[in-house]
Amino acid sequence: MNAERKARRFQVICGLVVFFSVLFCKINTDSGFCSLWDIFYMIRDGMLRDGNWGVRLHWMVAFAGLLANSLYFIRSIWLMSGRKIGFFEVLPGVGLILYVMSAGFALQPYAFVGIMVLIFDYMGARWIEEREAINKAYEEQKARELAEKEEIKRVRHFPGKYPEEFFQMIRKNAVYGKKGQMILSAGCILISAFMYIMLTMYGLISQVHGEEDFALGFGLARIFRQTGLLMGLCSILMMTMIISHYIKDQKKSNRLLVILGMRSRTVYLMFGIVFAANVILSGIAGTVIGGAAAYLVRDIWQSGLTNNGVAVELASVISGKTIGMGILGYLVIVLLSLGFNQENVLNLARSMNMNAEVQKEKRGKKHALLLAFFGTLLWLISIRIYWSRSWAETMFIHILTVLGLYLLLVGGISMYLGRLEHRKDKYYRSLLAKRPLYYRYNKSTWNLFYLSVIHLFILAVFAIQLTGGLLHQNIARLYPYDIVCTAYDADMQELGEIAKEHDAKVQVYPMLRITSIYGSDAPNIQWGGVRPIQWPQGQHIAVSESTYRALKEDQGKTPMKLNLTGDEIHVVYQQDLSAKAHTIDWDTNRIHKMLRIGQPMMNYVTADYEKVFPERKIKSEELDSLTGVFHEGMEDNLVVFNDVYFEKEYERISDYNRKQWSQREAADADDWNHYTYTHTANMTEGPTQLLCIDVPEKEYAGMLKDMDYLVEKHAFDSAWDSAILPFYGKQQMIVDTGAEIFFRKLVYLFIVVLLSIMGLFQYYVKFESEAGELKWQNQFLKKLGLREKERKAVLTGQMKIFAVLPLIIGTCGGILFGGLSVKARLYDAAALRSFLLTGAVVYLIYIGIWIIWYLWIKKLIWRQAEWEK
Repeated sequence: MNAERKARRFQVICGLVVFFSVLFCKINTDSGFCSLWDIFYMIRDGMLRDGNWGVRLHWMVAFAGLLANSLYFIRSIWLMSGRKIGFFEVLPGVGLILYVMSAGFALQPYAFVGIMVLIFDYMGARWIEEREAINKAYEEQKARELAEKEEIKRVRHFPGKYPEEFFQMIRKNAVYGKKGQMILSAGCILISAFMYIMLTMYGLISQVHGEEDFALGFGLARIFRQTGLLMGLCSILMMTMIISHYIKDQKKSNRLLVILGMRSRTVYLMFGIVFAANVILSGIAGTVIGGAAAYLVRDIWQSGLTNNGVAVELASVISGKTIGMGILGYLVIVLLSLGFNQENVLNLARSMNMNAEVQKEKRGKKHALLLAFFGTLLWLISIRIYWSRSWAETMFIHILTVLGLYLLLVGGISMYLGRLEHRKDKYYRSLLAKRPLYYRYNKSTWNLFYLSVIHLFILAVFAIQLTGGLLHQNIARLYPYDIVCTAYDADMQELGEIAKEHDAKVQVYPMLRITSIYGSDAPNIQWGGVRPIQWPQGQHIAVSESTYRALKEDQGKTPMKLNLTGDEIHVVYQQDLSAKAHTIDWDTNRIHKMLRIGQPMMNYVTADYEKVFPERKIKSEELDSLTGVFHEGMEDNLVVFNDVYFEKEYERISDYNRKQWSQREAADADDWNHYTYTHTANMTEGPTQLLCIDVPEKEYAGMLKDMDYLVEKHAFDSAWDSAILPFYGKQQMIVDTGAEIFFRKLVYLFIVVLLSIMGLFQYYVKFESEAGELKWQNQFLKKLGLREKERKAVLTGQMKIFAVLPLIIGTCGGILFGGLSVKARLYDAAALRSFLLTGAVVYLIYIGIWIIWYLWIKKLIWRQAEWEK
């Protein structure tokens, strides 16, 4: 009673404080911040008689907080009169709504003061009322914990050492549970081996790759960073599943020991010794296997480089750094996976029930049609987004696909079972085969969903990427010229002399640098309330329609009939067949292509970005290599304008460069970087000459060396992106592209293997965990008089649905999204045929593996079901 009286006094004080606080606060009005007295005078002068209902509504919302203040004052008077709080108990909720209205919609600062006092009033009163009960409960809890600690200390006290027989028991236990040990060892060996292979291959490829910067994401680092997180996530998911199954298997073995009184510390010690030994030995074995595999791959790749005439000696696959990084990565994955199984580990010493009863799971029958409808809608939305070339092969779109798949399965299965129940003849015929869906509805739905998602990601995403990497392509033909150079008019005389000295054949075409507002496929996370200046900006090459035809005809190819008008553009994506679909501008919705003729802008008014980067209409697109594949198709693509428009822009940029050239030559790096802070354009707007050079093989190295001066002379042009160079040599680019293709194949093969193992393992665990139940079912049906053939048909029906349905969903989804991916990649007829043939082989191998696995698991489970002790 005393606590309640103190709480009411506290509430009276808070109510008076919040009421009188408004006398010292300012209220936001159209005339600025005014005091309460100023407001009274404004009301007296007829402010609210204004016909503007928007102004009246603003004032009504602004006064909502004042209404809350008045209610708190009334509550204080009510409590001071000695009455019970009664209906004022809801005042904190009402007051919060009124204050939020004033603060959020009318921007009244006094409302924030009210919210703080309201929270203080509510929490303080609750604490005063419940303090004694809280303190009493705390003291009781503390006493219980102390008693439990003393009891645990007494029970766990073990003054001696573990005898030799204890460790013999651990060894025998490990041998007895060899099935779980083998699965854990296989998973650890796989992760350790692949970790070593990936790091080794990245090190070898980085050795020969000309454009490499892990911090900035140039070269292979772009691929490694994009897929590294995905590989790590897949590895952790797989190991978490394997360790979870292993712990549950150990829990079954240790359950009797726990019931007989074995100390929890001893149980954890037994588990820790066996687990640590398994992880360490498997990690060593995996590293050795990975080293051997990496050695074979290195020899194969070295032979390929030698056959292509590239004089590069690859480094050794064995190094202390690689071994150390591999072991560290392996241990991080295993420890994280073990951490995610913390609850399972703790339950090792708590499992006391030898006969855990499993209840029938309820099936939700309501809203099934609605769930299926929304699932279908999400699939249609993801398909529609994927249909747009600019969004094709974007990973996070599959969030909608996965969510839609879940809703479809939940709603679809519920509707199917409901319809089956209304058709009694079919219901009774299929009752035993559909028993998992009826009796284990939630678990079965989850297993179907999990397996379907794995199939979908393998067949719709990663198998597509792997198939692209497996396509045969002549890398040398991707580079039609020995050297490709972008130069300024001021460079032409000296470059002409160098070409003459080395007997080079030079073809010169007019060009302009054209830049997109955003040039990366990584989602930009810098967005806040205001559009930022995004980096990197994509740098490409603009040419005329005549130049496009000349480049095509020079290689014996037939140019497309473009018929461009105005500022329409045709885009030639210069990338190899293994690269995913790219767009010319990755900004925001990727539908509007914002491109400026000129180089990237260090600074501009982002509110007027459409003036700096005007929108361009893409009339047509194609996949080809007319000058060379230089940045995996992300930059240095060709943007084609009609001749009239290009000539006008070419004259404008050329004149501008000539006028600014003397200023550019006198400028330093700071002058260059800060020029756009005081001007609306760069100091110069990029090279205007495209040189396609063929040089005799014996003169190739010498000419490249003589052209090196351009790198230092035009260092300003690399200020935005150091990967953009003034010239590229064919031999180095062949090595780079071959390395990128090889690394893509390796990465996506690794992901496909990991996901496949996760799917196969989940299918095995699902039926291995139900083996006892299936055995009881088989014995029951046998006693009912069913023949072996009929009992096998029941088991087949129960197992087939978990193999066939997810595989059908994954295959159909793979064909659908794979087809959209191929459409977006702009393959020609020959590449398309090759892709379809290779993809069909990949699909058949994957489906064949699952058929074999299904038959083997069925045989294994049937053997267990028929075995009698």
